[in-house]
Amino acid sequence: MKFSKNQKLTIAFLLSASTILSSCVTSNKMDAYISEQYNNEIPRVNKKKQPAEISYSSALHSTTSDISSTESHTKILPLIFYWAIDDRKICTLNPGIAAADIENTVNKMANKALNQKLSGEKLELTVEQAPANFSLVDKTHAIWLIYAIHWEKVYIEPQAKDLVVSYKLYKDENILKSGTITIKNTEKNKGLRFFQSWKSAISEHLAEYDGNVSAMSQQLVDQLQQQL
Repeated sequence: MKFSKNQKLTIAFLLSASTILSSCVTSNKMDAYISEQYNNEIPRVNKKKQPAEISYSSALHSTTSDISSTESHTKILPLIFYWAIDDRKICTLNPGIAAADIENTVNKMANKALNQKLSGEKLELTVEQAPANFSLVDKTHAIWLIYAIHWEKVYIEPQAKDLVVSYKLYKDENILKSGTITIKNTEKNKGLRFFQSWKSAISEHLAEYDGNVSAMSQQLVDQLQQQL
């Protein structure tokens, strides 16, 4: 799409109004900050607490050891009297983060909940799907009457992806039972508070994300207890 000189000035005005993302945050800055939140490494699995009866695998793979990968996307809606810019930083977390959280939580609960159920049988769990993405979104709007009136909304938008884990229960080499368990993801959009920085918002989101994955993993164990 080609823009006239006035339209280009309008775009520049709206972009300058979107101060949170257009002037403060870059993809590299976000990735660097997120990496710091995880001490620049994928969380480790505590193998000492892993029951011998349970093994894990994952269908989620990453070709990099980076903690996250963030891309910038901007959409512009240019109408006669109304303009809108949707500016977002879309972050994909390394799937190893969720996989480690799931494994550590299941291991912790297995000693209390699953060991008696297994009674010498072997359980193989495969993480088929887990939430990993979120966006830092800045939506700027402008109405052109005599003067331009603009407003913006900045928020964290989690990925609406459920936790899906398949399982196989073995007796020796024979599969006694198999199935797939889906745990609903209940994360919601969360707006930035007045004067809240993007770093503070992302830090809060990552803490909530880790807590949410752990809570979903606990529900997974509850479902396994019922199905095994």
